[in-house]
Amino acid sequence: MGTPSYMVELPLQGRLVWLIGGGKIASRKLEGLLPCGAQIVIIAPVIDDNIAKLAATGQIQHHSQRFDVTLLERSPPPWLVFAATDDADLNRAIAQHCTAQRIWCNSADDPEVSSFRVAAMVRRGPVTVAVASGGLSPALSRLLKERIEAWLEVGWQSLALVFGSMRAQVRQQITDQPLRQRFWRHIAQQAAAEQRYHYQDNQQWFNQHLAQFLRSLSND
Repeated sequence: MGTPSYMVELPLQGRLVWLIGGGKIASRKLEGLLPCGAQIVIIAPVIDDNIAKLAATGQIQHHSQRFDVTLLERSPPPWLVFAATDDADLNRAIAQHCTAQRIWCNSADDPEVSSFRVAAMVRRGPVTVAVASGGLSPALSRLLKERIEAWLEVGWQSLALVFGSMRAQVRQQITDQPLRQRFWRHIAQQAAAEQRYHYQDNQQWFNQHLAQFLRSLSND
Protein backbone atom coordinates (compact mmCIF):
# COMPACT_ATOMS: atom_id res chain seq x y z
CA MET A 1 0.00 0.00 0.00
CA GLY A 2 1.39 3.39 -1.02
CA THR A 3 1.52 6.63 0.93
CA PRO A 4 -2.01 8.06 1.31
CA SER A 5 -2.93 11.38 -0.25
CA TYR A 6 -4.10 14.38 1.74
CA MET A 7 -7.65 15.36 0.80
CA VAL A 8 -8.44 19.09 0.56
CA GLU A 9 -11.09 21.52 -0.68
CA LEU A 10 -9.84 24.23 -3.03
CA PRO A 11 -11.77 27.52 -3.12
CA LEU A 12 -11.51 28.51 -6.80
CA GLN A 13 -13.75 31.60 -6.90
CA GLY A 14 -11.99 34.05 -9.24
CA ARG A 15 -8.89 31.84 -9.57
CA LEU A 16 -7.31 31.35 -12.98
CA VAL A 17 -7.70 27.74 -14.17
CA TRP A 18 -6.48 26.45 -17.53
CA LEU A 19 -8.24 23.58 -19.26
CA ILE A 20 -6.16 22.31 -22.16
CA GLY A 21 -8.33 20.46 -24.64
CA GLY A 22 -11.64 21.11 -26.31
CA GLY A 23 -13.41 17.74 -26.59
CA LYS A 24 -15.41 15.34 -24.43
CA ILE A 25 -12.79 15.06 -21.71
CA ALA A 26 -12.61 18.83 -21.32
CA SER A 27 -16.42 19.06 -21.28
CA ARG A 28 -16.57 16.57 -18.39
CA LYS A 29 -14.02 18.59 -16.44
CA LEU A 30 -16.06 21.75 -17.00
CA GLU A 31 -19.08 20.18 -15.30
CA GLY A 32 -17.21 20.18 -12.00
CA LEU A 33 -15.34 23.45 -12.48
CA LEU A 34 -18.11 25.82 -13.58
CA PRO A 35 -20.07 25.81 -10.28
CA CYS A 36 -16.86 26.73 -8.42
CA GLY A 37 -16.63 30.21 -9.93
CA ALA A 38 -13.15 29.79 -11.37
CA GLN A 39 -11.85 32.00 -14.17
CA ILE A 40 -11.60 29.22 -16.75
CA VAL A 41 -9.49 29.48 -19.88
CA ILE A 42 -9.79 26.79 -22.56
CA ILE A 43 -6.65 26.31 -24.64
CA ALA A 44 -7.41 24.30 -27.77
CA PRO A 45 -7.39 24.90 -31.54
CA VAL A 46 -10.81 23.23 -31.87
CA ILE A 47 -13.65 23.02 -29.33
CA ASP A 48 -16.91 21.08 -29.30
CA ASP A 49 -20.35 22.69 -29.49
CA ASN A 50 -20.94 22.59 -25.73
CA ILE A 51 -17.70 24.43 -24.97
CA ALA A 52 -18.33 26.87 -27.82
CA LYS A 53 -21.71 27.82 -26.29
CA LEU A 54 -20.09 28.47 -22.91
CA ALA A 55 -17.44 30.64 -24.54
CA ALA A 56 -20.07 32.55 -26.53
CA THR A 57 -21.99 33.40 -23.36
CA GLY A 58 -18.84 34.53 -21.55
CA GLN A 59 -18.84 31.77 -18.95
CA ILE A 60 -15.37 30.72 -20.04
CA GLN A 61 -12.59 32.11 -22.24
CA HIS A 62 -11.27 30.30 -25.27
CA HIS A 63 -7.77 30.71 -26.66
CA SER A 64 -7.74 29.06 -30.06
CA GLN A 65 -4.22 27.65 -30.10
CA ARG A 66 -2.25 24.51 -29.40
CA PHE A 67 -0.46 24.10 -26.13
CA ASP A 68 3.09 25.39 -26.08
CA VAL A 69 5.40 25.23 -23.07
CA THR A 70 6.05 28.98 -23.32
CA LEU A 71 2.44 29.56 -22.28
CA LEU A 72 3.44 28.56 -18.75
CA GLU A 73 5.74 31.60 -18.61
CA ARG A 74 2.80 33.99 -18.91
CA SER A 75 1.82 36.25 -16.04
CA PRO A 76 -0.26 35.67 -14.08
CA PRO A 77 0.29 31.92 -14.06
CA PRO A 78 -2.70 29.61 -13.61
CA TRP A 79 -3.55 28.24 -10.18
CA LEU A 80 -4.45 24.88 -11.69
CA VAL A 81 -4.03 23.21 -15.07
CA PHE A 82 -6.07 20.34 -16.43
CA ALA A 83 -4.45 18.44 -19.30
CA ALA A 84 -7.61 17.13 -20.97
CA THR A 85 -6.79 16.50 -24.61
CA ASP A 86 -7.47 13.21 -26.41
CA ASP A 87 -3.72 12.67 -26.76
CA ALA A 88 -2.31 10.79 -23.75
CA ASP A 89 1.31 11.62 -24.65
CA LEU A 90 0.49 15.33 -24.89
CA ASN A 91 -1.35 15.25 -21.56
CA ARG A 92 1.68 13.63 -19.94
CA ALA A 93 4.03 16.21 -21.45
CA ILE A 94 1.83 19.06 -20.23
CA ALA A 95 1.84 17.63 -16.70
CA GLN A 96 5.61 17.26 -16.75
CA HIS A 97 6.10 20.85 -17.95
CA CYS A 98 3.75 22.12 -15.25
CA THR A 99 5.61 20.18 -12.57
CA ALA A 100 8.87 21.75 -13.72
CA GLN A 101 7.22 25.18 -13.30
CA ARG A 102 5.70 24.23 -9.91
CA ILE A 103 2.17 24.55 -11.27
CA TRP A 104 -0.40 22.00 -10.09
CA CYS A 105 -1.64 19.89 -12.98
CA ASN A 106 -4.09 17.04 -13.42
CA SER A 107 -3.49 14.82 -16.45
CA ALA A 108 -6.58 13.01 -17.66
CA ASP A 109 -6.43 9.26 -16.87
CA ASP A 110 -2.77 9.49 -15.85
CA PRO A 111 -2.50 9.76 -12.05
CA GLU A 112 1.20 8.89 -12.03
CA VAL A 113 2.25 12.21 -13.56
CA SER A 114 -0.53 14.32 -12.05
CA SER A 115 0.40 16.61 -9.16
CA PHE A 116 -3.19 16.36 -7.95
CA ARG A 117 -6.12 14.02 -8.57
CA VAL A 118 -9.82 14.82 -8.70
CA ALA A 119 -12.11 12.81 -6.45
CA ALA A 120 -15.52 11.54 -7.51
CA MET A 121 -17.98 13.88 -5.77
CA VAL A 122 -21.56 13.95 -4.60
CA ARG A 123 -22.88 17.48 -4.00
CA ARG A 124 -25.85 18.54 -1.93
CA GLY A 125 -25.49 22.32 -2.09
CA PRO A 126 -22.62 23.20 0.27
CA VAL A 127 -22.28 19.58 1.38
CA THR A 128 -19.76 17.62 -0.67
CA VAL A 129 -18.82 13.98 -0.21
CA ALA A 130 -15.69 12.95 -2.11
CA VAL A 131 -14.50 9.44 -2.94
CA ALA A 132 -10.99 8.64 -4.13
CA SER A 133 -8.94 5.51 -4.60
CA GLY A 134 -5.46 7.01 -4.61
CA GLY A 135 -5.48 6.94 -8.40
CA LEU A 136 -5.74 3.14 -8.45
CA SER A 137 -9.26 2.87 -9.88
CA PRO A 138 -11.31 5.88 -11.02
CA ALA A 139 -14.02 3.43 -12.10
CA LEU A 140 -14.33 2.11 -8.54
CA SER A 141 -14.44 5.67 -7.18
CA ARG A 142 -17.28 6.52 -9.58
CA LEU A 143 -19.19 3.39 -8.53
CA LEU A 144 -18.87 4.27 -4.85
CA LYS A 145 -19.94 7.81 -5.64
CA GLU A 146 -23.13 6.51 -7.27
CA ARG A 147 -23.91 4.41 -4.20
CA ILE A 148 -23.39 7.39 -1.89
CA GLU A 149 -25.48 9.59 -4.18
CA ALA A 150 -28.38 7.18 -3.87
CA TRP A 151 -28.03 7.08 -0.08
CA LEU A 152 -27.37 10.74 0.84
CA GLU A 153 -30.61 12.60 1.49
CA VAL A 154 -31.15 15.93 -0.27
CA GLY A 155 -32.12 17.70 2.96
CA TRP A 156 -28.56 17.85 4.32
CA GLN A 157 -28.12 20.95 2.15
CA SER A 158 -30.59 23.03 4.19
CA LEU A 159 -29.08 21.78 7.45
CA ALA A 160 -25.61 22.85 6.36
CA LEU A 161 -26.91 26.31 5.48
CA VAL A 162 -28.49 26.68 8.93
CA PHE A 163 -25.36 25.45 10.69
CA GLY A 164 -23.21 27.84 8.66
CA SER A 165 -25.44 30.83 9.36
CA MET A 166 -25.21 30.18 13.12
CA ARG A 167 -21.44 29.81 13.44
CA ALA A 168 -20.80 33.43 14.44
CA GLN A 169 -23.61 33.43 17.01
CA VAL A 170 -22.45 30.14 18.52
CA ARG A 171 -18.89 31.46 18.72
CA GLN A 172 -20.16 34.57 20.51
CA GLN A 173 -22.36 32.70 22.97
CA ILE A 174 -20.03 29.76 23.67
CA THR A 175 -16.60 31.32 23.99
CA ASP A 176 -14.87 28.23 25.37
CA GLN A 177 -13.56 26.23 22.40
CA PRO A 178 -13.88 22.69 23.89
CA LEU A 179 -17.46 23.49 24.92
CA ARG A 180 -18.19 24.89 21.49
CA GLN A 181 -16.86 21.74 19.86
CA ARG A 182 -19.02 19.70 22.22
CA PHE A 183 -22.08 21.67 21.18
CA TRP A 184 -21.40 21.23 17.46
CA ARG A 185 -20.90 17.51 17.96
CA HIS A 186 -24.13 17.34 19.94
CA ILE A 187 -26.21 19.28 17.41
CA ALA A 188 -24.87 17.24 14.49
CA GLN A 189 -25.69 13.98 16.27
CA GLN A 190 -29.17 15.26 17.09
CA ALA A 191 -29.76 16.27 13.48
CA ALA A 192 -28.96 12.75 12.35
CA ALA A 193 -30.91 11.05 15.14
CA GLU A 194 -34.01 13.16 14.49
CA GLN A 195 -33.63 12.96 10.71
CA ARG A 196 -33.80 16.75 10.42
CA TYR A 197 -32.94 16.51 6.72
CA HIS A 198 -36.65 15.78 6.22
CA TYR A 199 -37.79 19.03 7.88
CA GLN A 200 -38.04 22.67 6.83
CA ASP A 201 -38.08 24.38 10.27
CA ASN A 202 -34.44 23.69 11.10
CA GLN A 203 -33.63 27.28 12.08
CA GLN A 204 -36.17 27.19 14.90
CA TRP A 205 -35.05 23.68 15.86
CA PHE A 206 -31.41 24.83 16.01
CA ASN A 207 -32.26 27.86 18.16
CA GLN A 208 -34.11 25.64 20.64
CA HIS A 209 -31.18 23.24 20.98
CA LEU A 210 -28.73 26.12 21.38
CA ALA A 211 -30.88 27.63 24.14
CA GLN A 212 -31.12 24.26 25.89
CA PHE A 213 -27.36 23.79 25.70
CA LEU A 214 -26.71 27.26 27.13
CA ARG A 215 -29.16 26.59 30.00
CA SER A 216 -27.36 23.32 30.77
CA LEU A 217 -24.10 25.24 31.08
CA SER A 218 -25.60 27.73 33.53
CA ASN A 219 -26.91 24.85 35.63
CA ASP A 220 -23.53 23.09 35.86
